[in-house]
Amino acid sequence: MNNERLKFLNEYVKAGVFPILLEDISANAIQGGVVLPANCDVSLLSGHYEDVHYMSPQWYSEVLHQAVPLLVIDCINQIPKEEQRKFLEILKYKKISTFELPPNCMIFVTCSNLKEHPIDEDIYSLMVHI
Repeated sequence: MNNERLKFLNEYVKAGVFPILLEDISANAIQGGVVLPANCDVSLLSGHYEDVHYMSPQWYSEVLHQAVPLLVIDCINQIPKEEQRKFLEILKYKKISTFELPPNCMIFVTCSNLKEHPIDEDIYSLMVHI
């Protein structure tokens, strides 16, 4: 990442502006976050019942227990545009089903090769692209 992009990234993080789309950066470079692969099954993006209790997905609980809540959606543009929309609720409302992400949750989305694999316009409009 060049210095100018790094400066923008630092300013957005300081200001609490999320979600942030990071191009050509691996999710592995973002340490300490819960990584959600873009090709995950849609069932991971909603709650489920255990007996009579409505439970959050496991990754959500992991985010809640972090000192600094951090969620990374990895390689969003490597899935079809229609499937990318399954992340709309997380990116737009910072919640999943009835479970809200912490207000200070940092959400990063990674992508690569946008010319060949574009992002759905509605999804792209919800992020700051660095």
